[in-house]
Amino acid sequence: MTRFVTLQVGGEEYRLRLTAEAILAAEKKLDKSIITALQTIQENLLGTVTVILWAAMQPLQPGTTMERVYEIYDDYIDGGHTVEELLAVITELFEVSGFFKRGQA
Repeated sequence: MTRFVTLQVGGEEYRLRLTAEAILAAEKKLDKSIITALQTIQENLLGTVTVILWAAMQPLQPGTTMERVYEIYDDYIDGGHTVEELLAVITELFEVSGFFKRGQA
C-alpha cells in the first residue's frame, strides 16, 4: 500500500509522497539535506516549502513543474489557507514518509 498525504487546493487533489528519489531531488534543489532544510526552514520558508511540495508530487504526479507548484501554493493561500496550515500538511507528509512517528514532529 502506497502511503501519501492529500493536499486539496481549489477543488483539485494532489497526492504527496517523499520517496528516496524525491528526497534526493529536493536535496539537490535545496543544496542541503532535507532534515537541515526543515531545521532552518525560517531562513528560506517559501523556497523550502515549494521545493518539498514539488519533490513530493513527483512520485504520484510526475512531471509537475516548479512553476505549477508556485501556482498551487498561490491558489492554496488565495483559498483562505495559511502557511501554518501548509506546514501541518508537510509535517504529515514527513510522518507518512517515515521520517518520524505521528505526533513526534
